[in-house]
Amino acid sequence: MKLWDRLEVRLALLMAAVAVATNLITFGLTAYQGQKEFRYLPASVRAVLQDPDAVPLPFDLSKEINRQLLNADQVIVQLAPDVVQGERVVMLRALEGGNVLIAQQFTLRAPVPGVSRREAGFLARLQQSLTWATLASVGLGILMAFVFARRLARPLEAISQGANRLARGELAVRIPAPRSNDEVSLLARNFNAMAESLERLEKERRAMIADIAHELRTPLTVLQGRLEAIQDGVIRLDEAEVARLHHQTRLLARLVEDLRTLSLVDAGRLTLERQPLELREVLASATQSFRTRAEARGVGLELDLPHQPIALSADPDRLAQVVGNLLANALDHAPPRGRVTVAAGQEDGKAWFSVADTGPGIPEEALPKIFDRFYRVEQSRNRQTGGTGLGLSIVRALVELHGGRVSACNRPEGGAVFRVELPVAPKGVEGRGAVR
Repeated sequence: MKLWDRLEVRLALLMAAVAVATNLITFGLTAYQGQKEFRYLPASVRAVLQDPDAVPLPFDLSKEINRQLLNADQVIVQLAPDVVQGERVVMLRALEGGNVLIAQQFTLRAPVPGVSRREAGFLARLQQSLTWATLASVGLGILMAFVFARRLARPLEAISQGANRLARGELAVRIPAPRSNDEVSLLARNFNAMAESLERLEKERRAMIADIAHELRTPLTVLQGRLEAIQDGVIRLDEAEVARLHHQTRLLARLVEDLRTLSLVDAGRLTLERQPLELREVLASATQSFRTRAEARGVGLELDLPHQPIALSADPDRLAQVVGNLLANALDHAPPRGRVTVAAGQEDGKAWFSVADTGPGIPEEALPKIFDRFYRVEQSRNRQTGGTGLGLSIVRALVELHGGRVSACNRPEGGAVFRVELPVAPKGVEGRGAVR
């Protein structure tokens, strides 16, 4: 980096220029103001000021003073012989019969033409003092500018170096942030927050790639092993074996479709085909489609819906996908002779529905991560039931895309509850269909 490009050098030169300009302006304004005041004086006063020996002479000022001067026997305008602290004093006296009619003092704050040698020496010393003051102020300004610029440049240099390291892929880089609340401190803290976010996203990306590879490897390994066994004649290719192979291919297709859905949401390319619908109808239809699966597991499936309609403006297919994922998750965790309950309602301008089960519930440490991608509370059981670990992540993504929110908690009597809140349709928009 060149010397001129350094921030402290530029600020130091700028402060020096400001100091010089300030003192030059002070010199100029002082001289100009003195000349201006001198020109505004009456000619008789200017004549006295230019002559160190004052003599009696007529004087003309304001109307009141002029009236008294006309009645006076004698008018004296006298210039003080010395200049004290840069000021020059002029005395005006009017006498009548030995009595003083007017005794007024004027003060000039600038040198005037025709000063004495004593006064000229004083003015020379004054100008010399101002010159030294200018040099001192310039030096002090440069020193202060250098110190200030150094304090400002150090964190900026640290941020610049940190940005270069971050661009090279060092996501763990952090820079020391000053404790103050100025703009540089805020910039440093924002940089650290950005670096932390990038590091977290990179870790999530790597974990997601590893999870995807693991999830794809499981069904592919099963397919490859069983097909090789069939090829070697170890396993017969009967109807049951075809069903097993078909199940693995469906699992692969479901995983790919779930990944595609999440990638579209992340890219902001998943569009909703909103239309008026009735929430009770969606819940009833989804519940009916899961009854066979629930009966096969020995789990009761119940509906607890209000009599009043609940109108929504939503994508029916995506909303059905949300309900289906929650029902599938509840049935996977409900024990035999357990129960899954689907309830709904409307309050505070929002529609809600919940899916509750009588299973073991969710461990407290797992609640904050239950909607994370590929997160499983019980790894082995989810793989056996054919889950991809993406169902609840898709639920959250689709619900938030509808402008709603989803939450999970445990019931006091046991089991877990997933609750979804969605904005209701505007007034005058009715849902289609009825609950049968």
